[in-house]
Amino acid sequence: MPVSLAIKNSIAVLTIDNPKKLNALSSGLMEEISEKLSEIEQSARVLIISGCQKAFAAGVDVNEIYALSFDEAVRTNFINERWEIVKNIKIPVIAAVRGYALGGGFELALMCDMIIASENAVFGFPEIKLGLMPGLGGTQMLTKIIGTKIASELIMTGDFISAEKALSFGIVNKVVKDTELMKEANALAEKIATMSPVALKMIKEALLLSQNIGVSAGTKIERQMFRSLFSSEDKKKKTAEFLKK
Repeated sequence: MPVSLAIKNSIAVLTIDNPKKLNALSSGLMEEISEKLSEIEQSARVLIISGCQKAFAAGVDVNEIYALSFDEAVRTNFINERWEIVKNIKIPVIAAVRGYALGGGFELALMCDMIIASENAVFGFPEIKLGLMPGLGGTQMLTKIIGTKIASELIMTGDFISAEKALSFGIVNKVVKDTELMKEANALAEKIATMSPVALKMIKEALLLSQNIGVSAGTKIERQMFRSLFSSEDKKKKTAEFLKK
C-alpha cells in the first residue's frame, strides 16, 4: 500500500510512498490517507507527514483530471472534504518535505502547521501550465503567508522555487540536509509532544482563525480561548511547577 502509518511515543508518522507516480494525489490515495488519519487525534499528540525520496507529492494525478469533464467533476464532487483531512486535524502537523512538493502536494504541505524541508525540496504551482489553477486552497494559503504580489507571480507563472527560497519567503520553518530531514522533524515533534495537548489544540484553533477573520475579532476569540485554559489540569500543574522553580 502506498500509505503507511506508524505511531511511537505519541508521535505519528504518515508516509506516502508511491515513487512510480511521484506520490501524485488521486481520489483513491486521499481516501486511504483519510482512513489512516480518521482517529489520529485519539492515538497521537503530533503528526508528521512525509513522502518518498523523490517527492513529497507531485500534484494531483493528471490522469484523473484529464478524464473528468466539468459536469463529472461537479457531479462526483471531485476534491471533497477527504482531501482536506490534514487541514482539519486538531493536533499539530509537521510536513517533512524532500523532492517535489508541487500543485496539490504543495497545498498538502501548506495545510500542515510547520514545514521542515530537505535542501533538495522544490515547491511550486504548475497548474497554470495545464490550463488549470490550484484547487485545494493554494491561492488562499500561499497569499496569507507571502502576500498577493509574490503569490501571484508564482501561481500565474508556474515557476518552481528551491527550499532556500521557500525559507526566505517564510513558507518553510527550516531547511536541512536530506539525511537529517526525519531526525529534525522528529526532534520538533518530540518537543511539541511534551506540551499541554489542551493548550496546543486551542493555539491551533486560534492560529487557524487568524487566517480567516480580522485581527480584532480573532483577538477576542483568542482571549476567550486563553481564559478557558485556566481550568485545565495542565495549566495548574505547569504553572505550579514554574513557581516552585
